[in-house]
Amino acid sequence: MNSIIEWFARHPVASNLLMGFLLIGGLISMSNTSQEAFPEFTLEIIQVEVPYVGASPDEIEKSIIQPLEQQLNGVEGVKEVTASAAEGVGLVKLEFSRTADIGRALNDVKSEVDRITVFPDDAEEPIVSQVSGKTRVAEIAISGSLPEAALKELAYRIKDDLVLEDNISLIEVKRARDYEISIEVSRDSLRAYNLTLADLSTAIRLESLELPGGDIDTAKENILIRTVGRNLTRQDFEEIIVSSSPSDGIIRVRDIARVVDGFQKRTQFAEFNGQPAVFLDVFRVGDERVLDVIDSAETYIDQKLKPSLPDSVEVVIWRNDAVELDQRIDLLVKNAILGILLVALALTLFLDLRLAFWVSAGIGVSFTAAFIPMSLLGLSINSLSMFGFILAIGIVVDDAIVTGENIFAEAERGTPPMEAAVKGASRVAAPVIFAVSTTVAAFVPLLLLPGILGKFLTDIPAVVIILLGLSLIESLLILPHHLSHINVKEPPSNVVFRFFAKTRDKVDGALKRFIEGPLERVLDFTTKHWFVTITGAVTVLVLSIGILANGYIKFSFFPQIEGNYVTASVEMAEGTSLQRTEQLIAEVEQLGLDVARDMATDKQTVEELMLGQLVLVGTQEEVGGPPGSGGLNAAKSNQGSVVIQLAAPEDRDFSSSEFETRWRKALAPLRSQAKISVASSLVSLGAAVQVEVSADTDSSLREAIRQTEAGLNSIGGVFDVRNDFDAGKREFKIELKDEARRYGLSLQSLALQVRGAFFGDEALRVQRGRDEVRVYVRLPESERSHISDLFDYRIQASSGEFIPLSQVANVTETLSPSTINRRNGRRLITITADVDNAIISGQQANGVLTETILPKIEEAVPDVRFEFGGEAREMGDVGSVLGRNFILALLAIFILLAIPFRSYSQPIVVMLAIPFGLVGAVLGHLVMDLYMGLLSIFGIVGLAGVVINGALVQVDFANEMRSQGVESRLAWIEAGKSRFRPIFLTALTTFLGVGPLMLEQSVQAQFLIPMAASIAFGVLIGTFIQMLLVPALGSMLDHFALVREQKNTQRNAHKLQGDV
Repeated sequence: MNSIIEWFARHPVASNLLMGFLLIGGLISMSNTSQEAFPEFTLEIIQVEVPYVGASPDEIEKSIIQPLEQQLNGVEGVKEVTASAAEGVGLVKLEFSRTADIGRALNDVKSEVDRITVFPDDAEEPIVSQVSGKTRVAEIAISGSLPEAALKELAYRIKDDLVLEDNISLIEVKRARDYEISIEVSRDSLRAYNLTLADLSTAIRLESLELPGGDIDTAKENILIRTVGRNLTRQDFEEIIVSSSPSDGIIRVRDIARVVDGFQKRTQFAEFNGQPAVFLDVFRVGDERVLDVIDSAETYIDQKLKPSLPDSVEVVIWRNDAVELDQRIDLLVKNAILGILLVALALTLFLDLRLAFWVSAGIGVSFTAAFIPMSLLGLSINSLSMFGFILAIGIVVDDAIVTGENIFAEAERGTPPMEAAVKGASRVAAPVIFAVSTTVAAFVPLLLLPGILGKFLTDIPAVVIILLGLSLIESLLILPHHLSHINVKEPPSNVVFRFFAKTRDKVDGALKRFIEGPLERVLDFTTKHWFVTITGAVTVLVLSIGILANGYIKFSFFPQIEGNYVTASVEMAEGTSLQRTEQLIAEVEQLGLDVARDMATDKQTVEELMLGQLVLVGTQEEVGGPPGSGGLNAAKSNQGSVVIQLAAPEDRDFSSSEFETRWRKALAPLRSQAKISVASSLVSLGAAVQVEVSADTDSSLREAIRQTEAGLNSIGGVFDVRNDFDAGKREFKIELKDEARRYGLSLQSLALQVRGAFFGDEALRVQRGRDEVRVYVRLPESERSHISDLFDYRIQASSGEFIPLSQVANVTETLSPSTINRRNGRRLITITADVDNAIISGQQANGVLTETILPKIEEAVPDVRFEFGGEAREMGDVGSVLGRNFILALLAIFILLAIPFRSYSQPIVVMLAIPFGLVGAVLGHLVMDLYMGLLSIFGIVGLAGVVINGALVQVDFANEMRSQGVESRLAWIEAGKSRFRPIFLTALTTFLGVGPLMLEQSVQAQFLIPMAASIAFGVLIGTFIQMLLVPALGSMLDHFALVREQKNTQRNAHKLQGDV
């Protein structure tokens, strides 16, 4: 290594070219690095979706879900299987381990699904896919008073235009109904012409055909033959001949039925700002940049589209990730620049200005060069990667400070500049490399966390590790060359340089007086009274742990990341009509508007405060979920959502969570009519409390749910307790009577006639432009909208006669669940609740459940089983892996320290400094009134590598002093004095680097502050304790070594006397 350092120091071209490559390569890579508000990631999840139109959840569970679960049971690498059955569709998700070959797994799943032969004939082809990694960057709302068909066609026209624009490649139309042709024929008409729905459906199918008929080879040419009878429009279908006879003549569809060319049944709808709306989802794919995609969309809408739109139509970008991205990145860049300036200022106060300049320049080189590996590894510019840069500001100057100071110290001893650069850098190369390696080892565990959270947070440690590696290259291969041209004994000629030199001399003088006075006396005490020092340090550590254990610092596993959207979700009783749900949703929306009026200031109108309102009826908006985390979002007439977009945080005097709380309180009078929840988090791991309940019987399940909800409601600070269990919709089950066989009826013929009458018999599908249009034959709405229509329905026997349904079948009324959820082959019900963190944390609420409530329920209901999900499951998964990885990291750090020290005991002395970083982190959270959470723990884990660097330098210097014959205790004192400046400066720069972010008031930065506080206070307080503790520990080890040596000497002396 020393030869490489010398070569770069003595070859200016090589050193400058390396720096130039890092800077230019970084700038080029930066321009190609994608940008997004939060990192894009995919999960190792494969899903199988099987549409089965018209089927109930019960039927889908038995005929779709269970066959899939059984067939996919043997697929290799599956961690968990979840399934959902809703009306008309079944979905199975397979989660694989992080190390699984997902491409191979996808092929395996497809092969297994293809082997299933028991799916119902009317079920659609299974759709097998990996959960997509495409990222939605905007949602375009197209609203107005146009007819539904015109609004839908406008949406498709805009979609077609946008994909032709630069930077946009994927857009999907959303919340638009599919076209459908419904041929409705009354029972009287069927009986009059002795027809069934199946007869009419067959006739339509046979007359709607386009078939190649071969070709004719003549002497001159080849001529194709084709039979055509393609029907596309209402008029085409009306003209189809159903039957003909001498008595009745030709009977066409128009003679006996009404053809409706329209849309599928209205099961859900959306409104934007009070007008019917259709939406376009705009996605970023591959290397496309969010800002470029949004810019292209905005340019098209403003310059090309709006001039051609009628006044009654509004097209706006509703969800705009570019705004979020700009706000968050600008905020973090501002804090990063301020942190760098503070670090540079600190360096100029404690180091020679020329050294301070090149050390500060190294930050810029490392930061710019970091975009090269980021681009190669697929990392993006986002809130978390930018936080990684801020976190590393003070850390990356550590090795440069040590290297530069050593070079200057060598030069001050009279060594020529070039030789001083080579000797100074070579002298500290090994300890610097090992110091950086230990810091990297501390951050590695954070790279390998499982699940959603692990992938979400990976960018932070990845960026820090990249920067540490680059700073090592810069400090050993580039910095020595730059410092080799500086004559440290030459007085500065520039006025500015002289001013800073005088200022530095004053600071340096004060620092020396502190080192030679108070610090020396303290070190003398700690090395002489090492037992008292160690006992005191341990006491402080125990007190810190006690503060945590006794709840003086609240715990919140994952902080709320605030967005600009607040969503109220409503779920009424099963079977509630769309119209009744719409009425309640209107009340929810009005209360939200009232809250906005109350919170608006005199300087701000409601229109300026609220940028848009989305109303969904028949479906719900997914809130804060990562890819693959959601289940089925099937249409349900009893559900709805209201989404309110607030102005940017800097344009309002309150946070979105405050608006959420006020809206929730305003909705209290409506809770007797529906389950209502309100959320404002941009990213969520799930509810704070989520319990999955399963039991052997329905009665046990209901009782367990009742008791669990009662228990949760009794816990202070727990609110919005709800479950996904429903009593079910009313369902009529039809069973064939034995006597039906006398009429030539089978169960299949009965089922097909009933399905055709009330759902519709699908005659065919036609391709009309971009749309696949289904053609149904069914009874008119007036003959299938009452219960009596079913009981009065007459079944056609094989003889042609019509027999009342009650004569050939038993009809019984039951309840059918609207959604069935399963995990690993078992049905389950999920109970969720949110918490007020000012009163109780999710962890505490789950603790009360585990220790007090659930054991009593398990005693009362023996066949019930509970399992935690949501935040609690994520915390368990992440906690166990993080603990294991941290132990491995400590082992790696021990090895990295034992090699240069050539000792087993001295690495332990260094590593004993690690727990004392916790003291600073706890103090920081206490002083700043912060919640302790996962990001705080991230900071504490990463802190381990930073804190031990100072201890490593102390031990290394003490070893060198003792090798020169200095007495042990004096060596430890001298090590503390000599290495105080670089250790203190490293701690100070680390603190200052994250300081601006730690004091940031913007709500958008709040979720990052706990990790910044852990690092900042942990380094500052941990370094102070470590400065005193390491000499005390070293003195203790030396004392025991001396005692052992004396005992050995005495033993040998006694043995010698005995021999004599």
